[in-house]
Amino acid sequence: MEIVERFDAFFVDEIEAAERRLNIELRPHVKLYLIHLLKRLSEQRDFFYSEVVQDKPLGIVMLEALHKNIFEKLRDLKAVGDLSLIFSGLYPEHLTRRMVDIDYFIEIGRRSYHLLSDFYSGFKSKQDLFTLYSQLVADFIRLIDVLTEISGELHFLDEMDVAKALRRWKATRISKYREILERENVIPWDFQ
Repeated sequence: MEIVERFDAFFVDEIEAAERRLNIELRPHVKLYLIHLLKRLSEQRDFFYSEVVQDKPLGIVMLEALHKNIFEKLRDLKAVGDLSLIFSGLYPEHLTRRMVDIDYFIEIGRRSYHLLSDFYSGFKSKQDLFTLYSQLVADFIRLIDVLTEISGELHFLDEMDVAKALRRWKATRISKYREILERENVIPWDFQ
């Protein structure tokens, strides 16, 4: 029990420290969702939804989900959104071995959460879920920004690959990539 409480406190501390460094504040429900997501990542052997994904590209998983029964559809869309968020923010180096980069994962992650939001919008009793998934869509880049800060603090990021940082900065405007570029004295023409 004490270890679980320490994990919770660790995740809360890391998220709040990242918010301070970025000078942003996540919405309360979005922050709780992120804490829960990180906690699940640390606790479960099968966080990566192997029964859902089965080594398929997440875009295919999302498309196949649209043709499944309602329970499998919701599970699979949530899996695609969650994995896209984790890969884009916490483990962006995992994307290096893929044929696509971070912008692909951002798009399908946001799209998956948007489909969940649309589904729940039709149910008066599920307005909390509608609101949550709508906020996840709206705050997706901010969540990736927070996770990328945490990833940098945990030394999960390859901060030596300036070309990759430049590509990802142009695709996302994530603060950590800008920091890497500034440290290396690389200033793209569209730096803002």
